[in-house]
Amino acid sequence: MRSLLRVCAVWMIVASGSALAAPAEFQTFLDWWPGDYDNQRQAQSEIQLPPADRHTPTRLFIRLVDAPAFGPYAYYAEWQDAAPPHKVTRQRIYAFSIDAGTGKFRLALHIFPNDRPELVARTSGAHLDPGKLAALTPADMAGVKGCDVFFASTESAYTGNMKKGDCAFPAPDGTPIYSWSQMKLTPDTFSYLDGWYRMDGSPYRKMGELWYVFDKQRPGTP
Repeated sequence: MRSLLRVCAVWMIVASGSALAAPAEFQTFLDWWPGDYDNQRQAQSEIQLPPADRHTPTRLFIRLVDAPAFGPYAYYAEWQDAAPPHKVTRQRIYAFSIDAGTGKFRLALHIFPNDRPELVARTSGAHLDPGKLAALTPADMAGVKGCDVFFASTESAYTGNMKKGDCAFPAPDGTPIYSWSQMKLTPDTFSYLDGWYRMDGSPYRKMGELWYVFDKQRPGTP
């Protein structure tokens, strides 16, 4: 029944705009996201690099969840340190839709706020217990206006990025900056590169010189 509802919702999305992607392609895009991932292969390949240049060994869990306030295509992502006790280091909700103007697949980014430790504690592990997210709304998340990621299909992959300059905010020292994220999704990998930039486009803070590359270990389930 849930699959039928999702297909119907896709048709409604397509019917609401012009020049939109085919429902089947959007469904393929959605189906590639859920899974249990890690960057073990990448971490092992960097063993000879200076510690500051290595990617932290990390586990990543992505699940389709029932979080009505975020729409019918809400996916929860949770990052954990690979080493026990597997501390949660990052949480996101990705809410997907088809952009009516461009036909691209839109990822609306919702970030769990760092200044609400009780929310993080209450929702950690939601990939195993999605009910922890049922009452959440976008108002509970950190404000990220202009930080959507837009995906287009390329050969055997979907590649996306934020619009440069749109995800703007003041840095801790007051400097006007913007965040710019790039992502790539295949059936077996999820990769991204994040960075902060001054409004003239010059780097303010890079989160790393190389992309994070996560390999899917097995399919995830809602």
